[in-house]
Amino acid sequence: MSDGSAPALAPGNSYLFVDRGVPRAYEALKRLLAEGRRGLVITRTHPTRVQQQYGLDCPIMWIAKNIKTTTGPGVINLEPTRLMKIHSTISDFIKANPGAVVLLDGLEYLVTENGFSSVMKAVQLTNEEVAMSGALLLVPIDPRTMETQQLGFLEREFSLPEDDARRY
Repeated sequence: MSDGSAPALAPGNSYLFVDRGVPRAYEALKRLLAEGRRGLVITRTHPTRVQQQYGLDCPIMWIAKNIKTTTGPGVINLEPTRLMKIHSTISDFIKANPGAVVLLDGLEYLVTENGFSSVMKAVQLTNEEVAMSGALLLVPIDPRTMETQQLGFLEREFSLPEDDARRY
């Protein structure tokens, strides 16, 4: 899209949305869905709330602990401590949907539950699959929740939308 309002996000890349990250990442997802891409959201926010706020036409999975029958109909949850299950969910989705876009909202919570090193390893593995498949991974974070070194590691692993354009 060359309307000047947003950078084009290149397939095969993972993007870290830092400044006002959450709404910007969802805006990017909505734009990519409108282009005809299949999408998946994995979020710390309850799927009903995400749907109400953003009106998405794609599956939304909830990162939540010990959820049994209280999730409601149609709500699929992923345990935050099962990083490889989250990775395989993303991997399976992008393999089944060429050119797909995945939004992973809740990286800070995953770090809280698993430690930064474990999350970083899972992110690196996921990024490799995104690069090979031509999919897109969008990850919003609040930089205030990360130590400087952790933020540096993340910025090194991801592309920043600002790298492609001055404003989003």
